[in-house]
Amino acid sequence: MVTRYYVDTSVAVHALMGTPRAARWFDEVTADGETILISSRLLQTELTRALRRDDVPVADREAVLANVGLAPVTEAILTGAEAITQHVKTLDAIHLATALSVGSDVVVVSHDANLKRIAEMLGLSAHDPIQDAPDG
Repeated sequence: MVTRYYVDTSVAVHALMGTPRAARWFDEVTADGETILISSRLLQTELTRALRRDDVPVADREAVLANVGLAPVTEAILTGAEAITQHVKTLDAIHLATALSVGSDVVVVSHDANLKRIAEMLGLSAHDPIQDAPDG
């Protein structure tokens, strides 16, 4: 059975920067032929900004982006983000609207507690591989 994960920027940055639990989760799911990783095109921009902030080569983002299908930020996604009534930051609302557009079976993967909480309120499953993973 194929598992579809919607990857939020918070986890992608941690995986890219080598946070052990995030990197381990990312390595495991990308090695699994039964897993699909999806995110918003916004992920590419947010990774670029994070890498520039930390003076890391922008090309390093390809370690993540090569494994994630990126959905475009469309008018429908922006309208969906505007329709979320719960308090959530703008970029998080765009991520949530994109996850909702993927389908109700997608698991939102985030290290942002509020984004996870809102995802669950919207009927999506959520997982934090940094907090929820056992040490090992």
